[in-house]
Amino acid sequence: MHLIVTTTQSQDSVSVPMAEFLSESRFPYVPRRGLSLAKLAAQNGADAVIVWEEQGPVLRAGEEKLFFHPSMAKSRIAAHRKQGRVDNMVKACQLQPGDSFLDCTLGMGADAIVASYFSGTGAITGLESQPALAAVIGWGMKLYRGKMPWLNQAVQRVQVIAVHHRDYLQMQPDRSQDIIYFDPMFSQPLLQSQPISALRRYANHDALDPCSIDEACRVARKRVVLKSEAGLCEFERLGFRRVEGSKHNPIAYGVIIAT
Repeated sequence: MHLIVTTTQSQDSVSVPMAEFLSESRFPYVPRRGLSLAKLAAQNGADAVIVWEEQGPVLRAGEEKLFFHPSMAKSRIAAHRKQGRVDNMVKACQLQPGDSFLDCTLGMGADAIVASYFSGTGAITGLESQPALAAVIGWGMKLYRGKMPWLNQAVQRVQVIAVHHRDYLQMQPDRSQDIIYFDPMFSQPLLQSQPISALRRYANHDALDPCSIDEACRVARKRVVLKSEAGLCEFERLGFRRVEGSKHNPIAYGVIIAT
């Protein structure tokens, strides 16, 4: 996929954060010069355009747009803070304060943010194999400034790395992460929304491979956790024991305890 980066119509100049984004992502910058996004993309042979807006980068392709927003993480953490609701992912991970958490399939980042809140001080790392997603979500997290300090802190503690999880895991020492987490793209969307639709367009849809799970088991100090569609046989195929979910819940979690 060929991407270019540009500004909004009103800006048309490179800010300091945008310059850092361009240096890190290495996507080519094309001045806007009053052109529509469609014309800019056509002139440069681009499949999509990343527009640097006030809140950060927005990935645009036709009518679809993708940008960072912590809505799902915010709702889950707020439910715990206000109602004491147990988060199923946190329960499956047995996440404790200070635990490190490696999210191997970052996506929109909701699970990593929730883990960041509950861990408090542990290192939180999100891996994303698709460079455009890693850049847009990672920089959206860096620049996020909401009204709730507890959410800001959770978001900004997540370190995003653009790399395939298998390659990253193979470089890690034994027993160097407390919790290693996988949430691969579901075959069917559970939610219908513009951000989810855009995410599915750019996400990695490959099934998890046993080699990645073997590496995760080597690197994990406590446990490896997989989120999956309840009706699939991913737990059995990859050697996980199902621990969370019910026949009425479309989501289930599986666990491998580190030994």
